[in-house]
Amino acid sequence: MKRSSIWSLMTLGVFVVEMVVFSAFTPGFLNLNNLLSSTNNFMAVGVMALSMAFVIIAGGIDLSVGSMMSLCGMVFGVLWQHGMNVWLAALIAILFGGLLGFINGQIIVRTGIQPLIATLATLFIYGSIAMVISGQGQGSIYGFPQSFLLVGTGYLFGFAPIQLLVFIVLALVFGFLLQRTSYGRRVIFIGNNENSAFYSGVAVARVKTWTYVVSGFTSGLAAILLGSYFASVRGDMGLNFELTVITVCLVGGINVFGGSGNIFGVVVGTFILGMLQQGLNMLNVSSVEQSIVTGVILILAVGIQQLNVIFSRRRKPQASSVKQVANVS
Repeated sequence: MKRSSIWSLMTLGVFVVEMVVFSAFTPGFLNLNNLLSSTNNFMAVGVMALSMAFVIIAGGIDLSVGSMMSLCGMVFGVLWQHGMNVWLAALIAILFGGLLGFINGQIIVRTGIQPLIATLATLFIYGSIAMVISGQGQGSIYGFPQSFLLVGTGYLFGFAPIQLLVFIVLALVFGFLLQRTSYGRRVIFIGNNENSAFYSGVAVARVKTWTYVVSGFTSGLAAILLGSYFASVRGDMGLNFELTVITVCLVGGINVFGGSGNIFGVVVGTFILGMLQQGLNMLNVSSVEQSIVTGVILILAVGIQQLNVIFSRRRKPQASSVKQVANVS
């Protein structure tokens, strides 16, 4: 069984344990209607985590997703304020997110700057522009039509949240792209060994750029989902989202060193962190204390992955030695 598959099963077990524990301490936690409605609080994170998985598997990182969300949200709000149709403004905001992601990708592949540094820089740039547009974060844009608000708060057939359905459809699409297409295979190949991929004829720069473009698209979509849910957009609406998005990916088994992972794990990781937040809120745990818990989970996820890499390296020489002995015999 593949390492990523084993990790996915482990995270699924963690999710089950988490649900049991919270149901024991908070009566009514497992109420189906409450569980479904609570997903609206973290689907924006899940949407961005789906594309972040591709970025990390390809050996990169995108710290600017929260800032791109904020800037896309402000672009959407300003366009709507100036009389543009709300749906056209939403579409332009999502496309604008793709443009921001393209800028990230080009900075990385054209200059050779490490993704961590490049996207850290654009985190400040995009976030600052969003704050300037919003008046230093003092103002929010609201008053959107009710039809738009249904995207973030509405239900299909009376019980299925629209945000959840959007996330499920995207998860199926991203899962297919990663596991069943040549693009997904190239992403994994680059993450395992970028030089080998390049000399094998893979258009490394183009593939890596597209991972950042898609990350920008989903940041724009997340801005629309969150703006619809809260019925407003602000220049700081994506503040600190990058930490949660990256944590979801790593908890879901995406290898922080690149080259492996699957979308199913990301889906489970989304619900682990999302339901953890919901449970802690019901237990009246402050947002500051929740951030501490998220940080600890991030360290544990990376630490366990690092230990797995060390043990894998130790097993390979042993396996090679056994083969050599068998050949001699």
